[in-house]
Amino acid sequence: MDQRQMLERLVEPFPSPQVNWKPQTISRDGARALAVAYIDARDAAERLDEVVGPANWAVDHKDVSGQMLTGIGLRHPETGEWVWKWDAGVVDREGDEAMSIKGSLSDGLKRAAVLWGVGRYLYRLPKTWVGYDSQKKRLAETPALPRWALPYGEAGAATRSDRPKDALRPARIPEVAEKAA
Repeated sequence: MDQRQMLERLVEPFPSPQVNWKPQTISRDGARALAVAYIDARDAAERLDEVVGPANWAVDHKDVSGQMLTGIGLRHPETGEWVWKWDAGVVDREGDEAMSIKGSLSDGLKRAAVLWGVGRYLYRLPKTWVGYDSQKKRLAETPALPRWALPYGEAGAATRSDRPKDALRPARIPEVAEKAA
């Protein structure tokens, strides 16, 4: 597989059961919430395993001035060089430091994977307000994904030609590989 094919496979939409939703903003009356889509860190890792193979990607965490950064390195399919992209995850579980650290590392992995195109299309979904159950503190309904955000072969999915031009834009591998520190 060449670089272009690899990057195109990384950006493919996830099956709709793998897309989770959480409230980002809750209306003043508590009856509606702005729903945002996300994938689990394990789904991002599985996508990397499927596309590049378990031995051709790596994850690393570094503390930079008190901020934990997570990097995902991919072995360039043509040169064999490692190329890294880094991001920070921040999750604050008030009163539970261990869960805050775990959440931040998982969030960092997902955010670094997005830099490679994994799940990036979720940020391009239209803003959707849905019912919210303020007693259970969760969404009362699940938004529907637009046709272009469904994987090929899933019922109702758009064909390649029906997708918006930039909906599933692949990432780019820099020409000069950054070495992991």
